[in-house]
Amino acid sequence: MNEVIKSLYEIEAQAGKLMEQANTSRQTMQEEKKRQMEEINAQLQAEMEGRLTILRSRLEEQAQEEIRQIAEKSRQQVKQLNEMYQNNLQQNAREIVERITEV
Repeated sequence: MNEVIKSLYEIEAQAGKLMEQANTSRQTMQEEKKRQMEEINAQLQAEMEGRLTILRSRLEEQAQEEIRQIAEKSRQQVKQLNEMYQNNLQQNAREIVERITEV
């Protein structure tokens, strides 16, 4: 009878050790999973920041190109207006003199 009780105690002790090992393993696995998730999140964060930097750069380039085009168009319009003014200056002056002298 003592042998049976002794065996039961040994089995219970082994079961307790197995439970402790299982809990330790579970905790280790949870910590590893948490570490992996943090690592994945850090990688995703870095990748997203890289993509945002690229997009920002592209948008800045596009904006600069649009500004350059608008400035060039404005310069051309000013040049055309100056040319029209120079070309029509004599005619406009004559018309003004004619109107003044008509009165």
